[in-house]
Amino acid sequence: MKRTPIKTGSSERVQKQYLYHMVPEDLEGTTLYPLNQLKEIHPELYEKKAGKYADRAHIMEQYIPTLEAAWNDVLHLTAVHPQELKKALEEAGLETKTMKFFQVDPELLGSENTIIYLNTDKNSSDKMSTGNFSGFVPEELKPYSELPESTKLYYKEKALKGERHLLFVGIPHILYKGSIDTANLPVITV
Repeated sequence: MKRTPIKTGSSERVQKQYLYHMVPEDLEGTTLYPLNQLKEIHPELYEKKAGKYADRAHIMEQYIPTLEAAWNDVLHLTAVHPQELKKALEEAGLETKTMKFFQVDPELLGSENTIIYLNTDKNSSDKMSTGNFSGFVPEELKPYSELPESTKLYYKEKALKGERHLLFVGIPHILYKGSIDTANLPVITV
């Protein structure tokens, strides 16, 4: 697995990097579960959440070799601050609504259960190859916190065509094999 090191000078102040997960409007309780766990715990919610994959069902069972898990066995987080996402959507001319995100300290996630899906090769037939992943090091998340230009272009294309857009296209995903208790997590509203 490749890792992208962050170079910091001794005089630079390192700002704490967080991860973000959108707050589900229909969250039951205080725990975020991967979709496949949700199927057992809250089957009615699972049906609703699985619906967002209706036109791309093949994604649901993509295998993540580095975690030995399916796409729906993991939680998906981003290092991009929610305000940056909202700003890019608005600049592209897309209609936005109020969004809420849990702010997650990356130290809460174990490196052995977390991987970064680089999400850079849209045309590859094997997006789940090990070359499309990077090791998870909480202190080295800064490069993944910047919104890719390709994502901004995608938003603009969708706005021009008046088509539905996906929020995280081209953005590296931090994939966590586990559940997260949100009871004490800050919520960022944009």
